[in-house]
Amino acid sequence: MEPVQIYTQQKIVRPRVMVSVGLTIMGLLPLIWVYRVLGTLNFLHPITFLSGIFGGIFTTFCSWILVALVMFSVLVLRANRYKVVNEKMCCRADNLSLALNLKAISVALVHCLSSFLVASVLMWSIGGRYEDLIINCDSQRCLNEHKWFGVQFAALVGFLWSWNLSAFGGECLTFPSTEAPVVKRLKEEIPDILKSSTKLTRRVFLFYCPAYFVVGQCSVWVLKKLLFLHSSETSEFSSWWSIVDVRLFYQTYILGVFVTLSWSLGHFLFQACMTKHASYEMVDAKGEGSIMAALELKEDSLAKILAFKDLHQLSARSGDVRRQKIFSLSNPGGHPKVWKAVSAVTMSQLQELLNRIETSNKELVESYKSIMPRQAGSKIETLKPGYNSSPKSSQPSQATKKWYYPTFLYQQYPEKLSAKLFYDSQKHIWCVCALSDLITRSLTEDKYGIVQQNLGEIINLLISLTRTIECLFRVSTVTGKRSTEPYVNRSSHSLGIELYSQLKSSLHSIAATFQPHISEICGLSSESLKELESYAG
Repeated sequence: MEPVQIYTQQKIVRPRVMVSVGLTIMGLLPLIWVYRVLGTLNFLHPITFLSGIFGGIFTTFCSWILVALVMFSVLVLRANRYKVVNEKMCCRADNLSLALNLKAISVALVHCLSSFLVASVLMWSIGGRYEDLIINCDSQRCLNEHKWFGVQFAALVGFLWSWNLSAFGGECLTFPSTEAPVVKRLKEEIPDILKSSTKLTRRVFLFYCPAYFVVGQCSVWVLKKLLFLHSSETSEFSSWWSIVDVRLFYQTYILGVFVTLSWSLGHFLFQACMTKHASYEMVDAKGEGSIMAALELKEDSLAKILAFKDLHQLSARSGDVRRQKIFSLSNPGGHPKVWKAVSAVTMSQLQELLNRIETSNKELVESYKSIMPRQAGSKIETLKPGYNSSPKSSQPSQATKKWYYPTFLYQQYPEKLSAKLFYDSQKHIWCVCALSDLITRSLTEDKYGIVQQNLGEIINLLISLTRTIECLFRVSTVTGKRSTEPYVNRSSHSLGIELYSQLKSSLHSIAATFQPHISEICGLSSESLKELESYAG
């Protein structure tokens, strides 16, 4: 592990994990109190209900301590599961491979057991027939099936919540488009978190109740054999009609909502804390806290992504003293080492994306022409002039693939191109923002004119990338590869749209800043000059 990664882990990641876990645990206290209010709600006996609520403060506090211990252990354990780059999910088989991963199943089982323990504590706090799982009946130890019905449902909800998060890329850190405090983001997202929690609980509940009628007694039988419990009509469902208990359904449903809401709250707070802006040192040397050391990391680690975000922030904020070091010359030597390093690493990222999209455009056109040669015609060729579009003879046809793979699992998502191309484009967005801001601010802050040395090269790259993404969108529209189906994971596609919008906005900003001097920019190609003048006009 590089020194800058160790620095990021010790100074940034670990404190933020503790903060997110602490905020989650603090948020559980009012949630548990609300759960007790809803769980003991009784309109027929209001005085008894109110006295129980205000008299059970000690019970609520004890429940919070026990639940906090369980949540703390699981949230810290799950912190290592998060990634910084989206998965390339192009078909259902990709989602299935993520869901069937051994680590994903192990973490889901941990959530299942933890949800079981949390539900047991919460139902104990309500009291009544939900207080104990094993009760005494006729001088014998019997199973309280009313409580077993609820805690088993909570365990299932916890397992499916974690499994669903792993299967659909929920473990990837999502960076917000605008920087905002954690509390403010939480207030804005609370309605969506509550809506998604109730939606998942409702779906599982509608499946769980009929299933318990059919196979629910199997788990009861196993539990009796393992714990040597006896049967009793007072503590168990003596018939199928015994489960038709509205009060039991109500208690079980709000218990599932609480469990799902707790995990979702912890997940959101972890995301919000980990994606906050982190400040690195703007130095030429590659020290442990140097932004250049983080930017030049080979793998897309959290340190590298946070460094790109910090570069975007320091280039955009007015009065940031670190930006002056970018426009400064080295001493001794008098060379713009910092600017060369910053421009080189950002341009290399954008050039890599440009090559990736150009290759995809060629493959997309060739595959479309091989399947529908009559409809391809000149319409596709005009989108990318100047390259040989002869189809590859070794490429298998779509009809051949259907004989070898299950259609349902390997049917490509309509937005598979976005998943393959823009899965890591958050750093490209910040690269475009940083270059644009540094170029526009260089007009007043660059005393030595160091940005002018490769200004034309940067603008050429930005315009080429904009044209290539436009070509991609047109080709995908013609070939019918874009869709608005609701089941598609659209995070990568959203990054592609945001990148394209940022490129257009950056070119407008550069053209407006250098409008009187556009024709004097060195290294600007004739096509880029016309394009930049169109943005200025």
